[in-house]
Amino acid sequence: MQAIPPLAKPFAAFGAAAGLFAILGLGASREAARLVSPVVPMLLTAAVAAGAGETLRRWKRLHDPAEPREVIVFWVAALAAVAGAFSGALVALVTWGPDGMPRFTLGGAAVGLAFAPSCLVIFDAAKRAARGRLGSLVAAADHRTVLSTVAAGIAFASAVQVPALLAANASLVLTPRIQLALSFLVGACALAMILRLRRQDAASRAVLDQQAREEATLESAANEEATAAGLDLGLGAETWSRMSDVHYRASGRPEVVLRGSIREAVAAFDECARQRHRSVVVATCGLTAIVVSAAIRLGVFL
Repeated sequence: MQAIPPLAKPFAAFGAAAGLFAILGLGASREAARLVSPVVPMLLTAAVAAGAGETLRRWKRLHDPAEPREVIVFWVAALAAVAGAFSGALVALVTWGPDGMPRFTLGGAAVGLAFAPSCLVIFDAAKRAARGRLGSLVAAADHRTVLSTVAAGIAFASAVQVPALLAANASLVLTPRIQLALSFLVGACALAMILRLRRQDAASRAVLDQQAREEATLESAANEEATAAGLDLGLGAETWSRMSDVHYRASGRPEVVLRGSIREAVAAFDECARQRHRSVVVATCGLTAIVVSAAIRLGVFL
């Protein structure tokens, strides 16, 4: 098992999207927010989210298997709210000065809570990514799950400004067409990334299925031969060999071809496939909402 992967970059990417579309969408109904350049919230929220991601990664209590699920959900939500409030306060301080801090702090906390479920899903995916041995099939699949989950969160964030698009509450800094184009481009890229990761899953699953079909031709190998395994599934300590006449005549030992449990690896791949499917659904729904909102208010964007 490896350590949980770094969360600064995934959370920074998600935070940048959340900050951008929150100021364009959730804040579009307020005059103060409509005057703010979206670049400032995007950069500040990305920085704060990166810090929140590393906090989650290093917070040992949240990695304790004995910790109740409700407690983990509470603290992740609390951290999201605090990060949102801090981001809002920074945005207000940079753009409006101290007078705008109370309103932006409360608004940022609300936005943070709105994105807390997405943060929890990303955090859960990252924890699962620590179960497989580094360089193994399962570890690679789990890493793709983290990326696809982040992409789904970004796609969800891109659809946050749909209510603003429907109400024609555009930012005073960007035109409605640019706002629509941003949402569509980000959502489409996120969906394309998830589908690409899905194709990589299919290639890895084909390798795993081939091993499963040939399981009857394998036999258990000695533990000391484990380091010579040609393919590491990532879960389980079993080591499997296939007798090779050429290799056996040269070394007097069977050829070690596989390490790990095929059953556990198949279960892990099935779990990743379910998560990937959910990511596709979220990204597709977000992109559909953007397209439908644009069609409904077509006159605003012409």
